[in-house]
Amino acid sequence: MQINSHTPSYVVRRLMAFLYDSLLLIAVFFVVTSVSIAFNGGVAIQNHAFKLVLYVVGFFFFSWFWRHGGQTLGMQAWRIKVVSDSDEKLSYEQCVKRYLVGTFLFGITLIVAIFTPSGRGLHDMASKTKILFKNKELKS
Repeated sequence: MQINSHTPSYVVRRLMAFLYDSLLLIAVFFVVTSVSIAFNGGVAIQNHAFKLVLYVVGFFFFSWFWRHGGQTLGMQAWRIKVVSDSDEKLSYEQCVKRYLVGTFLFGITLIVAIFTPSGRGLHDMASKTKILFKNKELKS
C-alpha cells in the first residue's frame, strides 16, 4: 500500500468508505435497538442513556476492525487502511482518540485533511495514525 494524499480520490475514498461503514453501523444499531426493545417489553426506549449505548457500540464496531487488520468493511471495499505512524496496528488508546475526535469534529477533520500536505485529518493527527491506500493494479 502506498500513501498518495495529493489526489482528490484520497478524500473521496475516505468519504465513500465512511458512507459504506455508516450503512453497516446503522444495521448494527437496528439489531441492538431491536434486542433492547424486546427486553423493554416492546416499548420504545426513550432514555438518553441509550444514545450513549449506541455511541459505545459504534466505538466497538470501528475499533474492532481497526485493531484487526486496520480496515473496516468499507475501507476494504475502497482499498484503504489505517495504521499507526510506526506502521503497526492501532492501540486501544489510538482507537479511542481517533473515534472521539472523528465523531465530535467529523466535518472539520476531513476539511483539514484536504488542506494538509500529508492528507491527515485531525483524528489522524490526534491518534498518531495515517491512512494508506492502494491504487488499482494494472493487468497486462
